Amino acid sequence: MGIFDDLVQGVTKEVGKVQARSQEMLQVYNLQSQIRELERKKTGKLLEIGKLAVDKFHHNKEVTDEVVKDKVNEVAGFEHEIGLLQTELDSIRVSSDPDAPASKKSESKAGFKTTPGFECPACHAPASRDKQFCPTCGASMKRTEEADVVDVEPNGDSNN
Repeated sequence: MGIFDDLVQGVTKEVGKVQARSQEMLQVYNLQSQIRELERKKTGKLLEIGKLAVDKFHHNKEVTDEVVKDKVNEVAGFEHEIGLLQTELDSIRVSSDPDAPASKKSESKAGFKTTPGFECPACHAPASRDKQFCPTCGASMKRTEEADVVDVEPNGDSNN
């Protein structure tokens, strides 16, 4: 019975690996689908912004800055959501990549997630706003708050 039990245990272990890999592939597919859908929506909003610009400047129609600003904010929201999903997708890929560096795998296991659009001021690697030091180069992540935030006024001026 010992050989049979060993065989069943080995098969059970391999089936578990296949199931885990299948789940991972399904997660990756779902995340990629969500990203594609958000990209499609983002493209639609960018087309709306372009149409508004043509209406305003070519057809001399009244288009308020507020309408354009709302569309731009929607695009920024899509970009933020895409960044979050891409970070999650990258984390899944790193955890299953046998060639990924140990530091990246440990970051993934520890739940380290980068903040979309934020990077280390020293090495420009993707980083998290919540961390004090860069996981890639170890540099301090402190920046002046004014450099991180740029407000765009309706008249086009930017204030730091």
